[in-house]
Amino acid sequence: MPRAEKVKTCLKIVLQWRTVFIVFLLPLVLLPIALSESKVARAAYGVLIIAIFWVFEVLPLAVTSLLPVVIFPLLGVAKVSVVCSSYFKDTLMLFLGSLIVAVAVEKWNLHKRIALRALTLVGPNPRWLMLGIMLPCWFLSMWMSNTATTAMMVPILSAILHVMKESMTQEPVEETELVEQGIAQSQPNGKTVVETLEGEEVTIRDREKDEESRDSDLESTTPNETFIRLTKTFALCTAYAANIGGMATLTGTPPNIILKTIADEVYEKTDGDSGITFANWLIIGFPLSLICLIITWLWLQVFFAGRRCFQNDSDSYESVRLYLRRAYKRLGPMTFQEKVVLIVFIVLALLWMTRKPEVVPGWGSLFEKGYTGDSIAAVAIAAFLFAFPSHIPCVHSDMGVDEEEGAGDNESNSFNKDRWKFQPLLDWETVNQKIPWGVLLLMGGGFAVAAACESSGLSEWVSSQLALVMKSMSTSLGALLLSLMVAAATNVTSNSATATLFLPIVGNLAIDLGIHPLAFMVPVAISCSFAFMLPVGTPPNAIVFSTGYLKVKDMVMAGSFVNLVTVLVMILAMVLWITPFYNLDEFPAGFLTLKNQTVTAVNGTISPYNITSS
Repeated sequence: MPRAEKVKTCLKIVLQWRTVFIVFLLPLVLLPIALSESKVARAAYGVLIIAIFWVFEVLPLAVTSLLPVVIFPLLGVAKVSVVCSSYFKDTLMLFLGSLIVAVAVEKWNLHKRIALRALTLVGPNPRWLMLGIMLPCWFLSMWMSNTATTAMMVPILSAILHVMKESMTQEPVEETELVEQGIAQSQPNGKTVVETLEGEEVTIRDREKDEESRDSDLESTTPNETFIRLTKTFALCTAYAANIGGMATLTGTPPNIILKTIADEVYEKTDGDSGITFANWLIIGFPLSLICLIITWLWLQVFFAGRRCFQNDSDSYESVRLYLRRAYKRLGPMTFQEKVVLIVFIVLALLWMTRKPEVVPGWGSLFEKGYTGDSIAAVAIAAFLFAFPSHIPCVHSDMGVDEEEGAGDNESNSFNKDRWKFQPLLDWETVNQKIPWGVLLLMGGGFAVAAACESSGLSEWVSSQLALVMKSMSTSLGALLLSLMVAAATNVTSNSATATLFLPIVGNLAIDLGIHPLAFMVPVAISCSFAFMLPVGTPPNAIVFSTGYLKVKDMVMAGSFVNLVTVLVMILAMVLWITPFYNLDEFPAGFLTLKNQTVTAVNGTISPYNITSS
């Protein structure tokens, strides 16, 4: 065997066995750090191991998230009871409740109805079809997993592209198929008249005219090239819309939940409250998310398609409109289950928004302070779904059987019994299969790491070092640099892990600099959702990449611009409405004592190692 092939084979073997090498060798290589008497150094040892395992995915992310239970107690950094309690905070219950409601939406296909309805309203033009794909992905990902949203949209996307490919080659819709569907009528002149959703009639060209049109179009553009551009554009818009939608709501993406949890813990030092609720986050996150969506929609048109790719004859894509109409009609009328789930979904959103609105007292004011939270509404509605029936026989015309005709008919009686059998809207087997338990473990492990960093003084030590570098920067410039750094990191690692590692540090950094903690924590948390450049950055990227429509360079070239612009838009939003809304210009008085302690530590009077080492 040639030497080059031997080297290549050895490298493949090393890659295959990298899990064994890293898991067992990395702790030994870093062991001198753990042998230090400083609790900060021992905490840094545990964080380094967990962070490297997360970044390189040596073990499954959920398994790595369990390691804090082993590492930090054995290192003497935190008690095992404290570490384990981090895995189920109230914000995790909020996230779990919202996921269960999302499972109900997915089970009864309400999300598919919303997506198809949006697509039938935008028309067949590729430019508006792309917006029709992005809007439901964006809206649904505010309330349910962006992974589930993307997985639901990809089959619809593939079908649209298949029909569009036929349209771009000017191949007419088969007349027999249209007539069988009842939406077309044959004419004596050999043409087919199609009634569209709006009720107007559009004539599909006959084959002879199509051949002439195809020859004419091929002179200006190659259909294959145009189609390839459209597939790239449509695939990316699906993933990007799902990623952008999550930042609009508190439960839309794990980094937002992690932000609230860590911000609440930071404020607990001063017996205060971070002030972040579902309602006020919607006020700041929704407009930011909408602006980013519109910019991304415009950019993808320019980058991949260009003006010529989105020009089309009004008749040439009529088959796309017909497909969407048939797909929506196949869903049938809205079922009882869909109506109930939609009502429950709206009620939950209203409960979240009215618990603590900014302008008037909400229902949370009826209880003592600290006894209510957004998690109460989420869990209550989730439990309701397991108790409410999925059908009520008396409200369906086909449930009953005429007593005289059904007397003595065993088959009818059996049918009746089945109809009267109680079946809830949601069952645990479905929830157990659909809930991403690994994400919950990842968030819990992140909270455990953050708690260990805080209690050991590691976060304070790292933030004090950064404060020496950033003390001369303005708040906006500091937020911009931190956001760019986090946006780059989240493209190669989990957004939950990125938020967990950075948020405690930037919170303490802000306090060290005399800046409101949320002035750094909010942009950093939002930046964790800006994973647009690589397939590994986020599950929606991986899903659309697996379709085969994209190459890595396509995602890097298109996503780099989206990453940069969304960060700049977010910093502008921080200046224009987020800072005034949260009053981030004023440094909270409760943090003055903490700031003075940290400043003294930086000047060398008190070592940060000794602040919490006892």
